[in-house]
Amino acid sequence: MPSSPNEGERAPEVPKLVTIPEMPALLEAAGLKRVGPARIRQLAAQDDEWPKPVFERGRTRIFDWAAVERYFRRRVTRQGERTDLPPKGTTSNDERSPGGE
Repeated sequence: MPSSPNEGERAPEVPKLVTIPEMPALLEAAGLKRVGPARIRQLAAQDDEWPKPVFERGRTRIFDWAAVERYFRRRVTRQGERTDLPPKGTTSNDERSPGGE
């Protein structure tokens, strides 16, 4: 028999909340590749898959670390791949016609 009413019960887990400047060190600690704050801000602004902030006021945005970590674990990187060219096997509308004009 427990000696206190809450003994034996687990407290609900509180989500870990983080800001963008804290993320590079946390990524590294989680065994993921370190990404700088500027790149993280770029991903947050441009990637539709980026998790929504839990809290936002002015320029301050606070994110749930579990969602951010999940995002980086699932993210497919394309290092060195040019994103300004069409993928191989497809044609661009800019290609010249066989007539040479």
